[in-house]
Amino acid sequence: MKFKVTLVLFIVFILLTSCVSRFNQVGFTVTKPDDVIDMKNPKPQTDENIPKKTVTEGELISFSSLKAVDPDGDPIEYSFTAPLNSKGEWLTKEGDAGEYRVTITASDGENTVSQDVLIIVKPKNRPPVINIADTVSVKEGETVRLDPKITDLDGDKVDVSYSGWMDKSTKVTGFDDAGSYKVVISASDGKVTSEKEVIVNVLNTNRKPELEVPEQMEVNEGAFVKITPKTSDPDGDDVTVTFSEPLNEEGTWQTKIGDDGVYNIKVTASDGGLKEIKTVKLVVKSLNKAPVIEIASIIVAQEGDTLTLEPEITDLEGDKFTVSYSGWMTSDTKKIGYDDAGEYDVTITAKDEKGHSSSKTIKVIVENKNRPPKFVFK
Repeated sequence: MKFKVTLVLFIVFILLTSCVSRFNQVGFTVTKPDDVIDMKNPKPQTDENIPKKTVTEGELISFSSLKAVDPDGDPIEYSFTAPLNSKGEWLTKEGDAGEYRVTITASDGENTVSQDVLIIVKPKNRPPVINIADTVSVKEGETVRLDPKITDLDGDKVDVSYSGWMDKSTKVTGFDDAGSYKVVISASDGKVTSEKEVIVNVLNTNRKPELEVPEQMEVNEGAFVKITPKTSDPDGDDVTVTFSEPLNEEGTWQTKIGDDGVYNIKVTASDGGLKEIKTVKLVVKSLNKAPVIEIASIIVAQEGDTLTLEPEITDLEGDKFTVSYSGWMTSDTKKIGYDDAGEYDVTITAKDEKGHSSSKTIKVIVENKNRPPKFVFK
């Protein structure tokens, strides 16, 4: 004979058995197996005395071992409030952290009894998030600076490390480092580690050639000038050298008399992209020139005259000079006698203070002069 509504429906939540095998690891607390819920005198259900089930986000909640006992042996049907489904299951997900009070109801078709259960969903530890561009580009010689933005949604302390081509957040590149390199950034909160791979592109930097030339060169007029520069290129590029005038493309110049002066020669070394330019001060010194003598090549005088030679003598360098005479005259002046008719050579020599001299020979023609007769008394 079936019990009516007044009959006590014993519902025993054999939750402990279920928890030992399936949920004990997540901290599920249940009533004791011998607890009996009397529909006439149910115990007050507070947060302190209701069963508790604790899981972590992402885990499945179920009550597969739930059992109730009906004194009449009637079949019992269960119903569950949300977020549990009709089977009493709920697959939690990230973001479900919190406390949920659900009600489990058992019915034999005529009588029902309910039990509240407090479901506690703990937040799942979330890995740190690394935010940085996939590629970083620098030029040779520059410093790579990786500055990832790292956040931990759980507020945990995060340790950051680097591996691969870099073992820290900065690296000074060399001029032989052109290429692409992998760097792995790792962020750990002590429980889980996140990694982000970054490609560092080091771009080739063209460096200008190196050029060595003398600062100054000195030559005399008439000398052969040749500038031989020393060149090198730190990148191994071919270097072309050019020269400004008056040097030719080979860096040479045959000077001549009259080329004296100062020339600023520009020497340019080029690798096809960058140039190095240096200036050579070329001093072409004037050769010391002997004094220049200007005088008529033939001078005519008569017997009895006093002959004075007046050559015009100049020194192009402005040097002091001395003048001497040789031959028929030993000075610039000569008293001609009446027996001197004839032709004579006179050499004029001018010598500067540096020892350079020049000479010029002229011809002196002494014409006969007829004298009147004189009385001679004895």
